Amino acid sequence: MNSATGFYPVILIPDSIRYFCINNPIPVLNSSPNSVAEFSSEMKLSSKEYIYPSSCLYGVIVIWVVSVVIVMLVNQLFSMSILAFWLSLICASLSAVAACFYLQFINFKLGKHYQNKLTKTQQQISKFKSNSLQQCKNQKMEQYNNLLEDRSNKLLFLLSKIVQPPSNQGNTGVQQGVSEKQFFIYLCRYFSGVYDFCMGVEFPIPNTSFCYTADFILIHQQTGLAIDIEIDEPYDGKTGKPHHCVDQNKDQQRNRFFLERNWAVIRFSEYQVVKYPEGCCKAIAQVIFQITGDDSGLIKLQNIKDLLPHKQWKNKEAVYMAKTKFRQSYLKNNFLL
Repeated sequence: MNSATGFYPVILIPDSIRYFCINNPIPVLNSSPNSVAEFSSEMKLSSKEYIYPSSCLYGVIVIWVVSVVIVMLVNQLFSMSILAFWLSLICASLSAVAACFYLQFINFKLGKHYQNKLTKTQQQISKFKSNSLQQCKNQKMEQYNNLLEDRSNKLLFLLSKIVQPPSNQGNTGVQQGVSEKQFFIYLCRYFSGVYDFCMGVEFPIPNTSFCYTADFILIHQQTGLAIDIEIDEPYDGKTGKPHHCVDQNKDQQRNRFFLERNWAVIRFSEYQVVKYPEGCCKAIAQVIFQITGDDSGLIKLQNIKDLLPHKQWKNKEAVYMAKTKFRQSYLKNNFLL
């Protein structure tokens, strides 16, 4: 909600809304539960029991060595015949080889069983994750929407009491700048349905016969957030007189008028509106989201680049821009003149 000092867009938020946002932060949508990871870990650990220990193979080799030693000792003590000696060694060796092959066969069968069990376990984990995450997502989304709706109702209750409405709903007789009609098309494109908006709305100035005329007003229907949207040109197109200069107090007085009536104010330079109208719409949608939590406008504009800042001008700079016909450099290229 903050804007860079000395640059457009200028974003001003009433204190009433700032305090509300501080005391009622927008709820955050949390991610998946830890139970999914815990279940997966348990399933993986339980499958380790199917791994056949390799120590049995080493045991067979030890037994074979021991049997050979015994045969040799018997031969020395009892003077076995050569045939009996070699038959004993061959039998011991064949028994060891058979035992090794048997263990390898058993290990293969257990490994195959383990692989099947592992595949089944992974499928169970995947199914559990999918169901749990979907259930968690639905629960979290429902909880998030309820919290957001409750917050929106609180903001609506607050603003319905303190926002001062305009004196009319759009004065068609008010003279409009050359860029305003084109920008209104973009506002209609991205903010129709969820927002009320119109051009040339008047606000009476107390103790005078004059009115402030808003270029556009936009009201968020769900919360009642009211925004005054202004397009600032550096000088008058006919007279060349400087406009909206930061070293003059005219705009600051006007901004205070709206802020005191609990209207947010967003000011764009005419250059931004003409060159990057969708970027300006995205800046508006970002302010609305940061205050209300409504991201419907941002979703429509998610592929649009953020608006680049444009330096505000002083009186001398506006005079120079009038002499060099700065406005014509972008208005003509966009078929506005």
